[in-house]
Amino acid sequence: MFRIPTAAEPLAESLRDVFTRPTFDRFLLLVCGVIVTMGRRTVSRALRVIEPHLDGHWCNYHRVYSQARFSMWKLAAAVVRQVVAMLPEGEPIVLIVDDTVQRKWGKRVWAKGAHRDAKRSSRSRLSTTFGHKWLVLCVLVKLPAISRPWALPVLCGLCRPKKTARKTSQRPKSASQISRQLLIRLMRWFPGRRFILLGDARAVSHEVAHFIQQHRDRITLVSRLRSDANLYDPPRRRRGARKGRKKPSPRNQVKALTHSTDTVAWYGSGERKIRYASDTGLWYSTCDLRVVPIRWVCVRGNPKLRSEDAYFYSTDQAMPARRIIELYALRWNIEVTFEESRALLGLETTRHWCRQSVLRVTPILFGLFTSIALVWSEMSPAQRAQAKRQRLSQTPCYQKREPTFSDALYLVRQQLWETSLLQGRVSGRVNGSWLQELPQPIRSQIIWHLSAAA
Repeated sequence: MFRIPTAAEPLAESLRDVFTRPTFDRFLLLVCGVIVTMGRRTVSRALRVIEPHLDGHWCNYHRVYSQARFSMWKLAAAVVRQVVAMLPEGEPIVLIVDDTVQRKWGKRVWAKGAHRDAKRSSRSRLSTTFGHKWLVLCVLVKLPAISRPWALPVLCGLCRPKKTARKTSQRPKSASQISRQLLIRLMRWFPGRRFILLGDARAVSHEVAHFIQQHRDRITLVSRLRSDANLYDPPRRRRGARKGRKKPSPRNQVKALTHSTDTVAWYGSGERKIRYASDTGLWYSTCDLRVVPIRWVCVRGNPKLRSEDAYFYSTDQAMPARRIIELYALRWNIEVTFEESRALLGLETTRHWCRQSVLRVTPILFGLFTSIALVWSEMSPAQRAQAKRQRLSQTPCYQKREPTFSDALYLVRQQLWETSLLQGRVSGRVNGSWLQELPQPIRSQIIWHLSAAA
């Protein structure tokens, strides 16, 4: 059997019941190959690295994504339970939801569509790209020896184009509808926990806000608000009335409100001095004809920096304005997760095109980000201190104050190479004495080059 590092054994045992025994062994080997592979994360490149440890024909590993029978929901449930076990029981679970586009080309790629490219688009220019649009739900977790919380992906949903939905006889779902579906899953899996959901206007619509208002005893929403949102006073004592007198839009109200100045936690684990104003109201939508009680906050822009006013809201009217601003600033951690997944895990470098593979590969790669963070948290302080001394992304010109995902990936790769992959096979038996016979400087240099995050 393929040997894995000790810190990865709790996670591997929690995933064992999701697969059959042959599929689990192949899946474990394939995931380890993806972790240590440099560059593109195709199945062929992963198999090339773990070739001495393969059992059976190579095509069996290619079929893990496309033909193996296992449930992605059960796989996600096993991972998210490991993540939630790291959080304090009495505190609410902070969730972050956002969408990202995975660029894909090819005529045979299933569910490929034209989506808005956030990197290349601006307010005056819309840029599109072909690929898959994924809605990702993350749990905000503070890991050992790291001050900045990490957004660990736990659930993913594919936004299918209308043409693909018609072919599969399914109703096309928007990003906000998928976020509500994923949120319901988490609420069912953890019936005794409370949640705080952070998301922008694309991933969280008025429909989702109304759903959260119906379950306000378990979940609170913090999101962005339009400056011209329809706000109303509470209804008077009239039977059947849902809203009262029409209020001015937040953009028109903010000038007449009392402003406060405070220093709040900002993006990048820093602080910023801001001016803000806050008020309450009933947010009304002409699409679904529903009202949601909210507290909205306006952070005034700085004319010197040419920044505009930003508007946020929370479905909890008792939440302080400072708390709303600081919570929404935590949403930026999911953007860091997207960037590191592309740069270090090859999120857009896989080559899969059939339906089953499309629905599995990307969620598994996002789950790989979470798995590496879980393995990092299970390692001993001595092992993490060793990674701190050997931090490859630190140079004389660039000094890091604390570990990042590249350091966690480096340490997991180092454990995989030393524990399993550099153990040679002699006459059918594992023999790793050749590595120990090398001089210590040469052995350390080999491990360093093999484990360096690409």
